[in-house]
Amino acid sequence: MLMLLLAVGCSSGSEDAESPLPKEKPVLKVYVFAPEKPIVTRADIGNVDASAEEAAINTLDVWVFETGTTTLVGHVHQSNISWDGQKEVAINVSDDFASRKPNVDIYVAANADAAGLALGATSTASALESAIIASDYFGLTSPVSSVPVEGLPMSGLLKDQAVTDTSPVYAVTPRVKLVRAVSKVRFIFTKSVSVANDESLKVNSISLNGGVLPKQEYLFNSSDNVVADNYETAAATLVSEVSGDAINSCDNPSIYIYKVEQTGQEYENKINDGLEEHVVEDVTTPAALSELGRFYLRESDKKLAGTISFTSEGTAKSTTFEMAEAGDFSRNHTWIVYAYFLGGGELKVNVVNVKSWTAQDGTHAIYNW
Repeated sequence: MLMLLLAVGCSSGSEDAESPLPKEKPVLKVYVFAPEKPIVTRADIGNVDASAEEAAINTLDVWVFETGTTTLVGHVHQSNISWDGQKEVAINVSDDFASRKPNVDIYVAANADAAGLALGATSTASALESAIIASDYFGLTSPVSSVPVEGLPMSGLLKDQAVTDTSPVYAVTPRVKLVRAVSKVRFIFTKSVSVANDESLKVNSISLNGGVLPKQEYLFNSSDNVVADNYETAAATLVSEVSGDAINSCDNPSIYIYKVEQTGQEYENKINDGLEEHVVEDVTTPAALSELGRFYLRESDKKLAGTISFTSEGTAKSTTFEMAEAGDFSRNHTWIVYAYFLGGGELKVNVVNVKSWTAQDGTHAIYNW
């Protein structure tokens, strides 16, 4: 009996020693980033920082497909993200994919629910390509005047990318850049101290012309996705009934006119500084400027324009504002309309029109935000 027990014990120990270690599952790493400022690769006249709310990534979805097929390699959804401007996302992949390492297409969406989009693990490449920011979101029907709690919708896309490295950890080396899918317009006003006693002074309305903002916009920006020739036809009032008392005054309103030697950030800083009151040695200087509204809207390939209706010295009047070029309001750009009241019932309007940060034009600021 003793010999039998010893034999059983030896046999068991030998089997344990020879048990293979579990095989590590292959993963594909994808790198996503949303720079506070674009990476400068050529001459550039300046960029503008986003606010914390505008830069927030609250949810992130990453899809990887085999290039030239409908095969989904994997999908990852993340929320409550710790975001420092970049993110490494690991996607579990099959052994078959790991052995073949085909080229891949990568789609990344952030804060997609802010645009009313229900995207998830079952979304196909075709569904992502055709994902639309519809007319109910970031349009003129219900203008968005602050960043939604879900954040601003962003997207990024890389196609036909090689898979590098070896088992069990693979990677796509180029990083996917997230870009906001909407743009921003700000209306900044002041008045000369010389018109401070004009009790009739007020802004009656600020409206955007019809026919300039598309009814829908693709979430993913690619050469295959172009804005349909279908625009919101009616003019839309963005700001209504602002009394002259609600508009701050300034000794010299012309100091806030954009100067060609300023970078975009320098001008934005000057405007933001003018919107703040300052305390020096217990003496408070009121803000010189007033922001009558900021709005987040779908991008447009048209030249945006509008009308400011106002009353000054008891007379109702109006003036217009317009972008310099069609396409200046493409996604992830900002537009500042600065206007100031002078004596004689005059309203001066200056616009800082925005183009792609890679473009070169000395006549107006060019920057992303």
